[in-house]
Amino acid sequence: MTSTRLAALAATVGVAASLLSAVPAAAAPSGPVICDPGSMALKWSSVSKKWVVTHAQIVENFTGGPVTKKVSAKKVNTVRSQVEKQGGGSIGADFAIVKLGVEVKVHLQKNKSVTNQSSESIKYKLTRKGAYVLYSGTKKVSGYYTAYRCDGGTKWIKTGQYGKAQSWTVPVEGGVRCKTRVPKNSLAHKAKSYCR
Repeated sequence: MTSTRLAALAATVGVAASLLSAVPAAAAPSGPVICDPGSMALKWSSVSKKWVVTHAQIVENFTGGPVTKKVSAKKVNTVRSQVEKQGGGSIGADFAIVKLGVEVKVHLQKNKSVTNQSSESIKYKLTRKGAYVLYSGTKKVSGYYTAYRCDGGTKWIKTGQYGKAQSWTVPVEGGVRCKTRVPKNSLAHKAKSYCR
């Protein structure tokens, strides 16, 4: 190869190298990636789960044997699903309720849902003599949240958004003899407070 062609080749390589050095490298994260950039997370406090009786009716069985009763249980409480937001921002109410459900490992009803506000028909077999309470209810879940946003994938920062979320799980119904001992953490135990 002649010296002229070698010089031309060297010049071409030099131009290509200078062009490459002018292209900026992609900005590397300043720390380990821990989250998806722009995603939201909620930190919870004062989370509670408690049974609430929504419908109740007292019945008696003095027939001398088992009997199946179907009664119209009156509404005694209402549970609403709602979110109170502070600090502005775009936290969706249903998003907060879903995240609260994830926190306590239960499925919660969507925002603005309400337990049955009319009477409920409940069928139950009364096996022994005595007074019974037939009931329907649910588990109310609530908690306070603080919202965080993922900054660049490397850290969570406070957004200034906070509030309270409340919802409820699926309805549960049943019956309990007033003189029967039941676990204190059960809906039946709550229902026994309606025994007279």
